[in-house]
Amino acid sequence: MQDSERLRPFQTIYSAGESEIVINKSRFLGYCLPVASEAQAQEALSAIRKRHYDARHCCYAFRLAQGGIARSSDDGEPSGTAGAPILSVLNGAEVENALIAVVRYFGGVLLGTGGLVRAYGRAASEALEHAAIARMQLCRSIRVAVSYPSYHALEPLLRTSGYPCEADYGERVTLTLLLPEEEADAFIAAITQRTDGSAAIEPLGLSLEAVPLNP
Repeated sequence: MQDSERLRPFQTIYSAGESEIVINKSRFLGYCLPVASEAQAQEALSAIRKRHYDARHCCYAFRLAQGGIARSSDDGEPSGTAGAPILSVLNGAEVENALIAVVRYFGGVLLGTGGLVRAYGRAASEALEHAAIARMQLCRSIRVAVSYPSYHALEPLLRTSGYPCEADYGERVTLTLLLPEEEADAFIAAITQRTDGSAAIEPLGLSLEAVPLNP
């Protein structure tokens, strides 16, 4: 996988959400889960099917950031009435590395194709609403070595910035900082200014980090 794809920012799920609706005696249970691969998605589906072994249908859709993979299944429902509306919920929210499965316990009343589309879409949407969403943001790690007087000059800047920072106190103070990539250059310039250019700044690399959107 190329670095440009691996480090592409995207929205994802970082904790699960569930839903339950009843329509004309049919019970729909929605599960929205974080997954990072097809294997993880299939493992999650197996666990849901095992839990609901007596249900008639377990329909699903998932999207993966790596490779832009999207899969869906109607699991015995009429074609296009379950997997497609579930996938539409994920697409509409622009969420990747996520699985939504909707289990249906049939209540004996036929819902028709339109009714099924609405039911599966609603169950999926409500499961997603109850999940916690995060944006995987491109961040830059740096190491900063400064004297103790320079560190004291930096403390107010570090405190107000709110960026994750680890400090090691030896002959000098060594700081390891995680900065949003779009803010990194400006913050590094501020460090240089506060320390009169004495700070030794070493880049450590780029990574994707989760930033909660609806904690």
